[in-house]
Amino acid sequence: MSDYKVTEQDQKQAEQIRRQYIPHEENKMKQLQELNRRVKFPGKMLAGGLGLVGSLVMGAGMAKIMMNDSSQVGSDLKKGLTMSIPGMTLALLSYPTYKIITEKHKEQYAAEVLHLSGELTEQ
Repeated sequence: MSDYKVTEQDQKQAEQIRRQYIPHEENKMKQLQELNRRVKFPGKMLAGGLGLVGSLVMGAGMAKIMMNDSSQVGSDLKKGLTMSIPGMTLALLSYPTYKIITEKHKEQYAAEVLHLSGELTEQ
């Protein structure tokens, strides 16, 4: 017989290895988190893209205004404003876009989310 004593670290490692061989059962909490991600992710991506593009265009317009020559003050100002105002508009539209898209996805996934969350809270 061996005099080897199992340490707590050995037990944790054995449990970790054991979990790899146990068939995975459906974890309702993970499903609920995945549904929540599906609801919010598309809106976040589109809103982030709009905000990014809008802020870059607005920044380019502001740079155009700041980098003017003394001989072309009026034309650079107009060009800069024609770039920065649409850029600012795009950036400002990012949050309403997020809200609209997220609300549509909430309606789409509401039944599944309510069912899973109901199962989790009843246990």
